[in-house]
Amino acid sequence: MNARAVAIQGGLAFGALVLAYTTWQRPSESSSTNAFVLDLTKNDLEKIRFEDQDSKTWSELTRGEERAGNFVFVNLSGYDSSDAGLPSGHPGVVLKMPDRLVRGNDSAQRLFERFSPLRATRALGVLDTGKLKELGLDAPKKTLEVTARGVKHKYAIVPAPPGGTEPYLKDLQDGRVYIVDRSILSDMQSARTNLVERRMHGFPIEEIDRVVIEAGGARRELSAGRIEKNYPGIKLAPLDAPDKPDETLKNWHDRVFGLAPTDVLGKGEKPASGAPVTALKLTYSSRGRPLGWMEIGRPPTDAISPAAGAPAPTEVYARSEFTADWVRLAPDAQNLLTEGEKLAAKK
Repeated sequence: MNARAVAIQGGLAFGALVLAYTTWQRPSESSSTNAFVLDLTKNDLEKIRFEDQDSKTWSELTRGEERAGNFVFVNLSGYDSSDAGLPSGHPGVVLKMPDRLVRGNDSAQRLFERFSPLRATRALGVLDTGKLKELGLDAPKKTLEVTARGVKHKYAIVPAPPGGTEPYLKDLQDGRVYIVDRSILSDMQSARTNLVERRMHGFPIEEIDRVVIEAGGARRELSAGRIEKNYPGIKLAPLDAPDKPDETLKNWHDRVFGLAPTDVLGKGEKPASGAPVTALKLTYSSRGRPLGWMEIGRPPTDAISPAAGAPAPTEVYARSEFTADWVRLAPDAQNLLTEGEKLAAKK
């Protein structure tokens, strides 16, 4: 056999091996990859609702809009532990929370976008009864309902079986089963902690060039500027003396701007003590353009009736251009509020 014949024979053998390998590697039609569970555009999607029968909770994602762009609302089910059975003599504390509509964070936005379109890592087709029972899809306790252009699409969803990482999703209309990204289940069932926005502002502090502080009828305007190029943070100075930064103002404002809530109230929700009364307001602008604002308040005076000798109440609330409504702050925010009232009045 000459060299040319050997080369041809070797080429044919190699091609056969490649064909056999690719055929062996190709997934079957019943377990195809990169399948669409629901082929939607972002304008089609209206709402995603997750229900958990075990924990008797639900959460929803819906679209929100503002001048700065789109965001996602998170609607959370409330709870009431007053009917929870406790042992006799147990000093149980009754916990109550109404349904809440709050602003979603970046994770909520990414999760919402994941549904338009909703892709599967694998499509398993219609499974037999035994396999459905093995996966827990025969009597699921968790469901997803996706509303798009007024049409509702319902799915059962279960956690990954032992040794797996991604949940299984069953279309309740046609019975087809898919494997989907794990964040779809983990984020929806932990929406109260994973998806709620806890920032007070959507813009970086370095964009600010003017701050107005108002409290108790007093008003103070401040000039703001970068400390150094490529260095985080700003310095604050009197408007008529921008070259004389005030370190006390800077340190106070850094802490106020970085405040994070301990509890995010829903849109239209009022604390048990009543609607907070604004005690301090900050207004931000950049090059004459409004950036945002923040109000810090206390409970109404008629709700404050401490017993003789009891310490003054420390409830403090805040809201801003970025929050759905009031949020509750940690008790030590009371000191920042008191200091801000003094700084607003200082000339």
